[in-house]
Amino acid sequence: MARDEHTKIDQPSELDRRTVLTGGAAVAATAALPRASLGQSNPNAVQPFGAIYKDFGYLQHFNHDKYSAGNIQNVQDLIKGKGSTPGLFPNRSALKWGLYQQSVEPTAANWGSTPKKGQAAFDKWPDFSQDARDDLERQPATFTDPKNAMNPFDTTQVAANLMEHLDEVIRIALWDHAVPMKIVVGSKEGRHHGLTTEWQPAPQPGTNPNLQLTGLTINMDCPDGGWEGYTVWRNQSSTAEITKIVASWTVPPAPTGQDGQIIFIFIGLESVSGTNATGGILQPVLQWTDSGPNAGWYIRSWYVTAAFDPLQYPLLPDPSIAADQAHLANENRCYSQAVPVQAKDTITGTIQGGRNSTTGKFDYMCSLEVNGQHKSVTDLSLTDIPEPVYAVCAVESYGAVNKPQDYPAPPTPGAASITLSSINLQVQNNSVHPIQWVDNKNNLGLDFKATHNMGGDKVEFKLA
Repeated sequence: MARDEHTKIDQPSELDRRTVLTGGAAVAATAALPRASLGQSNPNAVQPFGAIYKDFGYLQHFNHDKYSAGNIQNVQDLIKGKGSTPGLFPNRSALKWGLYQQSVEPTAANWGSTPKKGQAAFDKWPDFSQDARDDLERQPATFTDPKNAMNPFDTTQVAANLMEHLDEVIRIALWDHAVPMKIVVGSKEGRHHGLTTEWQPAPQPGTNPNLQLTGLTINMDCPDGGWEGYTVWRNQSSTAEITKIVASWTVPPAPTGQDGQIIFIFIGLESVSGTNATGGILQPVLQWTDSGPNAGWYIRSWYVTAAFDPLQYPLLPDPSIAADQAHLANENRCYSQAVPVQAKDTITGTIQGGRNSTTGKFDYMCSLEVNGQHKSVTDLSLTDIPEPVYAVCAVESYGAVNKPQDYPAPPTPGAASITLSSINLQVQNNSVHPIQWVDNKNNLGLDFKATHNMGGDKVEFKLA
């Protein structure tokens, strides 16, 4: 999504501004400076996703020591095993990106340019790498240049999504051939991670079984903006689909700060990307924006695919405009009309559907109520979409640079700023109880810490 207000340009002195663009629940058209990385800022400050892995010391140590040509054979021996010494993984298929780095370098101090930064990077790695894995799985692998191929020996092979791509690249580099690696970490304006891999020498199109690899570069861009607090539940069943999620929440007071920020509070169902199927997220959203002719709180239903380009479409549609599923071919997003709401209103968002018994594909309807009254203009119907396997509750924001003023104030000190309640998640029309949400960790530089109650039917977001 994107907004229709005039853009707000941050001044160069505002070093903590966030880029206000996303490919997820929303897209805001604000030019902003990205957050500083740990290597350039106060080491005691809370850092955003991935920023600590841009630290010079971290990259130097792994690129010029651990993954260098002189040491890469030791890494392969550690992963596969050597002689009678067992490896980290029992077989090739068990090797996955993110699961070996702490064994490759078990000394935390070597993960950064100072011992303190290294310890932070080491401690956060399991959470960061799992977050990246989950996000890369949602995005399609669409590389066309042979140098970016998953398999340099057969460039016709294409993975179903970016996570499958990266896992296979790692298996080829570390399990099959002991290829020296270089890691490059950057930032990406949006909710999703960015990934490209590049082989050296660059393979030619087609099949070349005699290629001699000399290097691999992994370019990982971390999100700049996006979900600032979330809970996630994944359906692990291959035979039962999510058929409903519903939740209620109260429209909070308007934030006292006015910095052109946008806030989104929502539940949603999200799919992964597969072969010939780009994943997307369906969500009933409560939105806040503080500038322009449509300032205030609104509700709207959205479906946005992982292929959506926020730089190409940097504006939110007018609240009176709706675009149905046919619009996906134009912008990789579709949406209902938006309805204004007021503080203290109770809104209920519902997504309901499942597998179509006739086509075998997946159909869902997203809708919203205000104070028990169904708002039909918020209905958004989707047919034949990839199966949603993630249920989420999230707070997403862009341009919230002054905290806590740019967020709704909690009703009492120490209380949650935002609470979603009466959450009902169903699989095959049977309620999941308890809902075992996985909450975001507030030590990853996010603005909110999410917590859920024992039954999972209430999720609270507190400013971290």
